[in-house]
Amino acid sequence: MNKIRLIYRLFFFLFCVFTLTTSSTLVVFLIRNKVKRQKIISSLIKLLSKKLMKVMGVKIETKGLEHLKKKKNYLIVSNHVSYTDITLIHLFIKNNRFITHYEWQENNPFLNLISRKAGVHFIERRNLKNIRKELRDATNVLKQGLHLVFFPEGTSTDGSKILPFHPPFFATAIQAQKSVLPICINYRKVNSIPLTAKNHNLICWYDHKVSFSKHFLQLLQFKSIEVEILFLPPIDTKGKNSRNLAIESRKQIIKHASLLKHD
Repeated sequence: MNKIRLIYRLFFFLFCVFTLTTSSTLVVFLIRNKVKRQKIISSLIKLLSKKLMKVMGVKIETKGLEHLKKKKNYLIVSNHVSYTDITLIHLFIKNNRFITHYEWQENNPFLNLISRKAGVHFIERRNLKNIRKELRDATNVLKQGLHLVFFPEGTSTDGSKILPFHPPFFATAIQAQKSVLPICINYRKVNSIPLTAKNHNLICWYDHKVSFSKHFLQLLQFKSIEVEILFLPPIDTKGKNSRNLAIESRKQIIKHASLLKHD
């Protein structure tokens, strides 16, 4: 049964990737306006994400959706334990653009392809000379009415802690005069078994010595995954600096995170 499930889901995932890459290429060719282009691609990703999560047996409980106002856009930040976090956020946040870094791209060529077709904004953390330009470009994303999404820990974790948030890109919310919307993602169960420190590797992908393909093929075989997504109260940026926003959003997420206790 697991093999049948794996084959079916793998083919469906590859179908989603093919649909995204071909459609994105066509949209880029036909639509000159970058904002309109990203909105179309984002809507497609949301639809594909919804279908993919259903096929993969992902059950989602949401709280605090009232904090996500339809007529507003935000700098959205979240805790990060696995690549699945990105798909989950896409389910609820349309008209968005993700930020990630070039180092991540270099180690994952397949994920890099998907990310580029999804319109992800790549930054070069190792080149400090470009940071001002990248901050300016990211700020323009918010000013254009799109949500800007990033994982301020800078990497994924084993679920036992929330790493310190990197402050620089919180400046985009200040400059664009937008609020920061924290999101807390808690994975609860795999195959109806509670996620603990003993089985956390079933979901958490943080040790990149384990390849993406190996981890993902294992993930596709699970009968079900249960996850809770909390949309926390937006943080006003008036009178605050990047460090204030990083600390405050991290505190909010830690307060609601179900951290795993490792020995």
